[in-house]
Amino acid sequence: MWVVKEATNSPICEVGTPIKCGTQIRLEHVSTNKNLHSHLYKAPLSGNQEVSAFGEGGNGDTGDNWEIVCESGESYWRRGGLISLKHVDTAKYLSTSETAVFNTANCGGNCPIMGQTEVSAAYQMDKKTKWFTGQGVYFPGKSVSEEPDDDEL
Repeated sequence: MWVVKEATNSPICEVGTPIKCGTQIRLEHVSTNKNLHSHLYKAPLSGNQEVSAFGEGGNGDTGDNWEIVCESGESYWRRGGLISLKHVDTAKYLSTSETAVFNTANCGGNCPIMGQTEVSAAYQMDKKTKWFTGQGVYFPGKSVSEEPDDDEL
């Protein structure tokens, strides 16, 4: 699970505040307290840009910032709605593919996690860069004047 937080060097975001499309965020991994991060290194399997965990206690740098790119017509990130995450520093999109799985054939015994699917940042949006919220702990949202409900992240 991931905690959605304000971007590095941005004002603190109140819990329950709807997230507008185009907003910059950070994603902090609940178990490790590290941020979803990317930088200008090549990912080992896909050849895309590497994505990793970075920072201590949720603190990091601008390499942790991701922009919410919603499906056309959406104004806010909605629970279950498809989005892409665009890395702010490098303009690449968070991606994964069933063809990029760590195994003995592609990394011998030095795999980060055997059988794990690589997550990387791709140069363009496609079906591999679409994400949605499937489960989690959600907080009641504040009303959005355009479409009031409590389904915002």
